[in-house]
Amino acid sequence: MGGGRFSNDAYARLRKSKDYSNKSREEIFTSRQIDPEMDPTKALVRESRDSEEHPETVSIIVALDVTGSMGFVPEHIVKEALPDLIGSLMEAGIEDPQVLFLGIGDFIYDSAPLQVGQFESSAELLDRWLTRVYLEGGGGGNNQEGYNLAHLFAARHTSIDCWEKRQQKGFLFTIGDEPVFPTIPAEIIKRYTCTDEAETITTEAIIKEAQETYNVFHMHLEHNEWSKQIRRKGDWKALLGDNYIEIPDYKTVAKRIAEVVIQNHKPSTATQTTSNSTDVDVENML
Repeated sequence: MGGGRFSNDAYARLRKSKDYSNKSREEIFTSRQIDPEMDPTKALVRESRDSEEHPETVSIIVALDVTGSMGFVPEHIVKEALPDLIGSLMEAGIEDPQVLFLGIGDFIYDSAPLQVGQFESSAELLDRWLTRVYLEGGGGGNNQEGYNLAHLFAARHTSIDCWEKRQQKGFLFTIGDEPVFPTIPAEIIKRYTCTDEAETITTEAIIKEAQETYNVFHMHLEHNEWSKQIRRKGDWKALLGDNYIEIPDYKTVAKRIAEVVIQNHKPSTATQTTSNSTDVDVENML
């Protein structure tokens, strides 16, 4: 996966051909159950590989809460914000980003609490996987979601060349408006991954495992008064420190992801030599 190259023109043509500006969320996200190709129990590993077309990939996982009313975030990304994410990175000199979209839900109450796309680069393929996500709209009203399934999948079921070849960590962003479950029970790991044997793991431990190969962030969306309450923010700050980011306006999520990657990505020696000759103003890029 990961073939093709993103361009704003290609995205504009895609958006126009699919008439996104005149379609509702339900008309864009038509899945009414998990797409078989996004079933994590069939996904042994998702790969982000270098190629002649993409010689220095940067692997980015964007894990979106698809419970309750949170479908507005993937809807906005599809309709408006892919250029804010991919285009901004490329303009800043990160020319080979590959993005994997995950759908995240409540692993106690939802039928599809983990949905996994592929690492992709082109507008067409990014759109393909994102619009296949099943917006279950569930959640159990228990003030917790299974964001830690994203950490689990990243740590144990991805293989990324930016780390394996160049010791450059990828990026993992979970995005939502609730605390995270404190543990992932062993039976949940076996139910929602391809693993036959497992042990219960704490969220703190699985985040540390993911941090071995990814820069891990959580973006908490303060999209209403409820989501601004302290109890809705849980232990994220304690778990991630400065990598916990509060977002007052959900429409800035894609730009914020790009900004974080630009500020934290450590280019290889060859790339750094080239980029040092031209200063990049992050704010201007965004």
